[in-house]
Amino acid sequence: MKKKSLLAVAGIAILVACSTAKNSSESSAPKVEAMPTQGDVDRMQSKFPGMTLDELYQGKQLFESNCNLCHKLKKPSSEPESEWREIVPRMVKKVNNKEGHHIDEAGQEKILRYVITMGSVEKS
Repeated sequence: MKKKSLLAVAGIAILVACSTAKNSSESSAPKVEAMPTQGDVDRMQSKFPGMTLDELYQGKQLFESNCNLCHKLKKPSSEPESEWREIVPRMVKKVNNKEGHHIDEAGQEKILRYVITMGSVEKS
């Protein structure tokens, strides 16, 4: 009887430990914002003529993989367009000072278009 109780307690302890490890790794991962859609591209064509859905995806990927190097990701709706136009170039300079990281002007523009596009849809 004691063996069965001991095995049950050990099994529960293992499950709790695995669950805790999984939850802590999930909480440290960057939050993924909504995926851009063709509707987002169509809505922003007057502001960004020729923008493609692929470019928005690339902007999202650059945003998520670089902007969390120094701080938590901000929601695109957290700042108005005018602020993003100042923040993004400043932050790209900081990222480019980190060894092994470089965002070129085209990448900077993709990030900017992503946060402006997705920020405007979140506020609607």
